[in-house]
Amino acid sequence: MTSTRAVELEWAIRKSFVAYVEGLPDGGVEVEGGASRAASGAFVFPSVEGGALAFAGAVRFHGHGGVLDVTIADPRIEPQGDSAAVTVALGTGRIRFATVGELTRSDTDDLRSVDVAVTDDGAYVLGGVYEPGTALDPFTIHCDVRDIAAEA
Repeated sequence: MTSTRAVELEWAIRKSFVAYVEGLPDGGVEVEGGASRAASGAFVFPSVEGGALAFAGAVRFHGHGGVLDVTIADPRIEPQGDSAAVTVALGTGRIRFATVGELTRSDTDDLRSVDVAVTDDGAYVLGGVYEPGTALDPFTIHCDVRDIAAEA
């Protein structure tokens, strides 16, 4: 029996923030580096080969004549004690962008966040618009598992 597993992260980040940026006269939301946008408006980040819960791609938000320029890049879901965090690439390092509460598994093997909140660093990256602890949108980690039975 052979098993193939394709994993991707689907996350709207914060729908109200996306709507705000897209509503600006010069606002824009762009996906880069392999990320895409689902019909629902959420952003889809493909998994990094060999990386457990590591994803590629970026979403760039810009407007206000260049004063607003935020990029959420290469998200990872990383264990942090009894919980987890979403970390993102920033410059040459990574920051803790959001905390994640319990993850639940669906019948299709998808993992879904229950509670996602912006951290101090995440609030800073978002320009101080949100207080640390402000809820972000939940995310889903899609796991497409197919078992193919080999003919004997």
